[in-house]
Amino acid sequence: MRTTVVLIIAAVLGCLFLVQKRHEPAAPSAAPAVAQKAASPRPVSEHNWAKRSLDTTRKVTDQVSKQRQEDGTRK
Repeated sequence: MRTTVVLIIAAVLGCLFLVQKRHEPAAPSAAPAVAQKAASPRPVSEHNWAKRSLDTTRKVTDQVSKQRQEDGTRK
C-alpha cells in the first residue's frame, strides 16, 4: 500500500516536471558575453571558476600583506 502511494506521487511529480520543461522558453544562445579582466595575469574564463577563485584569493592575500606592511601590524 505504501509502495503504491510512493510510486503514484513519483509519477505525478515526474509528469509535472516534464510538462514544465516542455513549456519552458528556449534560451537564446546567439551571442555569449564573456567578460575578462585585464588585471588578471592569466586569461579568465567564465567556465573556469576554480582559476578565477585562485586569482581572487591571491589578489586578496597580496592586498592584506601590503596593508599589514604599511600599518606595521604583522609581518
